[in-house]
Amino acid sequence: MFLGRDRELAELNRLYAQERFQCFVLYGRRRVGKTTLLNAFCRDKDAIFFSAEVSNDKRNLDKFSQVVQAHYGEIDMAPFASWVNAWSHIVAQQQGRPLVLVLDEFPYLADKNPEVLSNLQHFIDHHLQDSRIFLILCGSYVGFMEREVLGQKSPLFGRRTGQLLLKPLDYLRSRLFLPGFTPEEQLMLYGAVGGTPLYLSRIDNTRSLHDNIVDVFLRPVSYFYDEPLFLLREELQEPSVYNAILEAIARGASRANEIATRIGEPPAKCLKYIKTLRDLDIVYKETPLGERETSRRTLYGIADQLFRFWYRYVFGNKTLLETNAWEVVWQRIIQPDYPTYMGLVFEQVCRSYLLQQNAQGQLPLLITQLGRWWGTDSHTHQQVEIDLAGTGGTQYLFAECKWRNEPMPMSVLETLKHRADIYRRQRGETWWYLFSKSGFTPALQKTAAVDEHVVLCDLAEIMQL
Repeated sequence: MFLGRDRELAELNRLYAQERFQCFVLYGRRRVGKTTLLNAFCRDKDAIFFSAEVSNDKRNLDKFSQVVQAHYGEIDMAPFASWVNAWSHIVAQQQGRPLVLVLDEFPYLADKNPEVLSNLQHFIDHHLQDSRIFLILCGSYVGFMEREVLGQKSPLFGRRTGQLLLKPLDYLRSRLFLPGFTPEEQLMLYGAVGGTPLYLSRIDNTRSLHDNIVDVFLRPVSYFYDEPLFLLREELQEPSVYNAILEAIARGASRANEIATRIGEPPAKCLKYIKTLRDLDIVYKETPLGERETSRRTLYGIADQLFRFWYRYVFGNKTLLETNAWEVVWQRIIQPDYPTYMGLVFEQVCRSYLLQQNAQGQLPLLITQLGRWWGTDSHTHQQVEIDLAGTGGTQYLFAECKWRNEPMPMSVLETLKHRADIYRRQRGETWWYLFSKSGFTPALQKTAAVDEHVVLCDLAEIMQL
């Protein structure tokens, strides 16, 4: 099932229509849909699709030789002696005709044979520039692809003609997989499985939200019961410390020292493991809006909703779940805590809403920076936070996001204005965006009706883009 990637497919086809050499770098974490996108792109084109394996260089070259020779109907040929020989053979066979050449899981090739990168750079410069070959280098190890393929020190630097970090689908495109559910249920399911198409396809729209969570997460035979562990084992040799870090973050630890204390490991060791999780695009690093990446107020979070849900509710409750206590886990652990869990999910959804409105020119200002902000109130010496703060020149946008079962009261606006005064370096025209799952009190609606700088967004507004 190909859903939600029409924009990405259109971009690939736009580049293909230029009828010249392309070196396109596609990367993103596992299960995000890279191979499905590439298969859709190659479907109506002359294409060679090779997926490298966790093996030695000779074995991968032998398998690549088989794929290439089968493509051209060549029987009983010996494997190519080198990667350059194989690429040269493809160029000779094509004779100027267009071809899509996909090297999937490219990091496996470069890891076992570092010369592949420099050999490919030389081959691009001397043999591919005048061809109509559409070369796609695809990989799941995000850090490797950014450093070794896209980075300035890479032999391939400057050779790419396009690149795409394939992210999970946003909440709106995820809805395509969730017909039959209410908007609130759609966001709650999105909060559990995230925007990975393969995961979304596991949701049964003929069953309730409760039944889906129990059936795909909590039963020991279910698809997601060990999925994060399987993914980590594919990339990491010793997942135990990584598991501890992810569980600590999922349960609320966000600072390096706090994470280290929770798991009983030195902070320096934790930061090393966290860096690897960031390279895999599983963990993200966040600093207050406007501060440098090296800020001492850095926080860490789990980038993928499924990982966050799993480490919060499944990983530490396996003893219960393996005694068939999944209903107890749902009723006593997940259901009471889920509104709190959804708070961060809702913030991310509201951020996505603002970015899409901004891209369409629908906001009263053009935002150039958008993020969370936190700091200390100098009067109370307490930590305060603004869910979303956006700047555009001397103009500001501040937002508060509430996933609650009661209408948002006027006090939320008043608190937001106070915190904005703590953040702002200078005065400027300011808009106040209030996002609420359950609507707004009459007093807040009255204020918004007479003040165009106060904008109220309920669930219906957020979900209609």
